[in-house]
Amino acid sequence: MLYTTIGQPTTRIEGHEKVTGAIPYTADVALPGTLWGRALRSPLPHARILRLDASRAHRVPGVHVVLTGADVRGIRYGRRLFDVPVLAEDRVRFIGERIAAVAAEDRDAAEEALVLIEVEYEELPAVFDPVEALGEGAPILHPEVNSYIGLPRPLEHASNAFVRDTWSKGDIEAGFAQA
Repeated sequence: MLYTTIGQPTTRIEGHEKVTGAIPYTADVALPGTLWGRALRSPLPHARILRLDASRAHRVPGVHVVLTGADVRGIRYGRRLFDVPVLAEDRVRFIGERIAAVAAEDRDAAEEALVLIEVEYEELPAVFDPVEALGEGAPILHPEVNSYIGLPRPLEHASNAFVRDTWSKGDIEAGFAQA
């Protein structure tokens, strides 16, 4: 029996248009009034923000807004535990954490504004191993964890382990004996 579909290659009908650029992608659509958003990110894994000056970025032609952690202080997001600040407030906790955000009329203006934001850091000890992060003396990344929305139960003292749950069902030894 000869199959006409099963086991045969299927040509993508839109493939040629996509690779030649004939079909516009969402990023190609520029609606009137659309702004470009860019974020300044931390180059350090763990640091205190000593000074952040965005005054020069505000003056770049085409820039509509420059936001820092001071502008969105206390707003957090997350899946279960709301522990991630929209923008770093007083310190950064990982390389690439957002420090500031810019909205401008075009990408060049947004990029220029980012370059003009001055940030002075005090580098803090960082831990790169999850087991070491749970050990005594490890730098605590979230000392204010008990104030976070979504924390299952308050901690007796701040720790990098916010919850530990174990559960079991049945008797493993008896199960093996019966198998």
